[in-house]
Amino acid sequence: MTCKNFGLLIIFCLAIALVGCGGGGGSSNPAGASTDPAVDTTLSTDYPLVSSAYTSMQTSLEEDATKTTTQRVDSFMLNIASDFVNYAGAPASESMRTTTLSRLDRYTINSYKFIPTAHEVVDANTVKVTTYMSIDLVRKPGAEGAIAMGTVVTNTPYPVITWKNYSGTWRIYRGLPYLSSENSNVSF
Repeated sequence: MTCKNFGLLIIFCLAIALVGCGGGGGSSNPAGASTDPAVDTTLSTDYPLVSSAYTSMQTSLEEDATKTTTQRVDSFMLNIASDFVNYAGAPASESMRTTTLSRLDRYTINSYKFIPTAHEVVDANTVKVTTYMSIDLVRKPGAEGAIAMGTVVTNTPYPVITWKNYSGTWRIYRGLPYLSSENSNVSF
């Protein structure tokens, strides 16, 4: 078994453990407790525009029959700086756009969670936000991709996303993993 296949097996087992096996009716989580981490509530006070951007990004990526894939990506990209750089420091705004379009064409996104869990002020125009990210997705019929169906993917450790203030508009400058090589436990 290759490392990649072993990694996918681990993700599959983790997904089953987190969401349950179904059947028998009722909730797969009898305690009803959420497995999501606590939200950094001071972020909404200190940086309300950054905090609200997380909600906007989340809804932009989730399935919406009233919008095209391009419209959803356009909405998402409003939160990404034009000078966005990937983990290697290379300009990557257009790469993120085309990669996101490709993924939305290949997968149905049932839910996408961006949860800010902590933040650190770098200066008056820069804040770093530790962000829990989780995706519940299904590969569309006939589409190609490493993930099949009903998979919940959580990026660990939580990425630290750098937000910058561009003349009153906060956008992501760095740290949002979007390439398979930047995600520690999954390959799209």
